[in-house]
Amino acid sequence: MKRANNGYMHTFTSYSGSDIVATINMPGKGPQVFGELSTISYSIFREKFPVRALGRSSMKGFTRGMRTITGVMSFTMFDESIVLQAMEEVKKLGYNMLMDEMPMFDITISMANEFGAKSALTIYGVTTYTEGMSLSINSLLTESVYEFYALDIDPMRRVIK
Repeated sequence: MKRANNGYMHTFTSYSGSDIVATINMPGKGPQVFGELSTISYSIFREKFPVRALGRSSMKGFTRGMRTITGVMSFTMFDESIVLQAMEEVKKLGYNMLMDEMPMFDITISMANEFGAKSALTIYGVTTYTEGMSLSINSLLTESVYEFYALDIDPMRRVIK
């Protein structure tokens, strides 16, 4: 079987949802693949305030304040909570853990398309603060949604072979 034209590897490429694999890295465990993660989005907010000087009508610059990384994860629900899958030993003890009780974890999003291009991004120190679920007779699937804070992020980068 012949490989795709290598000329595509050196141009801008994109990825569809089917090119993406998400892993959750729990402390003391290896990465766990979660195919149920259907959507993840994040945003970064940094406080900035104008610096003014006496006798000037325009600003001299801006101060840089604290940075906040936040986002939303949406999981397709099948037959049990994503938390119980991630925390198997807690499930065996019979305890029903909620997502906000989990230790901080990292999320790595790996991407690879049909032209051989690969990229990855990692969100570090994820902890959730809201949890919700949508059940409806008008929906084809059941989803659970979690809002999170994160400590840091490595933006999406090409992975060199």
